[in-house]
Amino acid sequence: MKHRLALAPSFWPLQFGGWGLYAVLLIITFLPIVAAEGGELRLVMAKGVRAVFGLVLSSVLRLGYRRVAPGSFSRQAAWAIMGSAVFGAIWAALGELWAAWFYPATYKWAAQLLPRFSFEYAVTLLCWSGLYFGIKHGRAWQEERERALRADALAQEARLASLRHQVHPHFLFNALTSVRALIGEDPARARRMVTEMADFLRFALQKGDAAHVPLEEELSMVRSYLSIESVRFEEKLDVTLDVMPGTERLAVPAFLIQPVVDNAVKHGMASGVLPVRMCLQVRREQDVLRIHVANTGHWAPLDREPGPRGTGTGLRNVRERLAQLFPERARLEQSEAGGWVHVTLELPAIEWTPTLAEESHDAPAARLVGG
Repeated sequence: MKHRLALAPSFWPLQFGGWGLYAVLLIITFLPIVAAEGGELRLVMAKGVRAVFGLVLSSVLRLGYRRVAPGSFSRQAAWAIMGSAVFGAIWAALGELWAAWFYPATYKWAAQLLPRFSFEYAVTLLCWSGLYFGIKHGRAWQEERERALRADALAQEARLASLRHQVHPHFLFNALTSVRALIGEDPARARRMVTEMADFLRFALQKGDAAHVPLEEELSMVRSYLSIESVRFEEKLDVTLDVMPGTERLAVPAFLIQPVVDNAVKHGMASGVLPVRMCLQVRREQDVLRIHVANTGHWAPLDREPGPRGTGTGLRNVRERLAQLFPERARLEQSEAGGWVHVTLELPAIEWTPTLAEESHDAPAARLVGG
């Protein structure tokens, strides 16, 4: 954003360019009148000097205007009117003095024309003042808008980072609770579970700062998680994964599926209907990636206060992250039918590329929202 502002023309290129165009327009306007008399050179010199006077006087005016810009409209208007009137009279006087010096043989003082010249030059300077304040206000508005956009992007990025980092303590809370339950009854299974946890956390450390990862890596992490739960529940948990070929290289938000699977296992076990069957299905339908997680049992409120079944951050976290990353282009649906609980995620199907990997680390909020 700063780079774009730096590309905007500064005062002096606009100043010289504007007054140069003013001189050219004056010459073109009066050229047909003097062409028959052979006074082209004199016309160019007269209008060129007039433009130089305008350039110098408006540059001096700018020194006063900088004291009131930015400021209230009424104050700036008052300065513009008074400044233009005073400097318009000075411009007219300078023009007469220059004509008397440069054309001493032909110059004739015409005092009655001085008020008219002063008015014409004042109007010219008033137009210049309007452009000056207009450009100042336009740039101030642009800078303020870009500051607001950058603040929104940074706030969104911070929010996404916060949501991603919530997943780690959420998982650790549940996994450590499981390990604690196994230590007394089966130390060997507890050790196996710790080993599986190490594999899972290795992925978390490697990908924890990434906004997006390939689906195959996300599924690998989910399999590690399910291995941990399988060690704990053994035959009480039956898991089926059905992944459509060709979807593995699609990009998904990191740690998006694991909280949904975690809720399916956790609340399936809490329903008391054993063994718990859980199915994870991944499909691509044109430009939509659909992830469906189903488990046997009954629906239980998930967005509640922390308790022995979890911290209450699972699906709420997923829903908020989808809303942040894909506004109005992603959804999460929950339902219960026929002894099964269903959670369906739909998000844009985006191919994973190295460029996307770099953007995930550089600016997830600002760059990936647009897909």
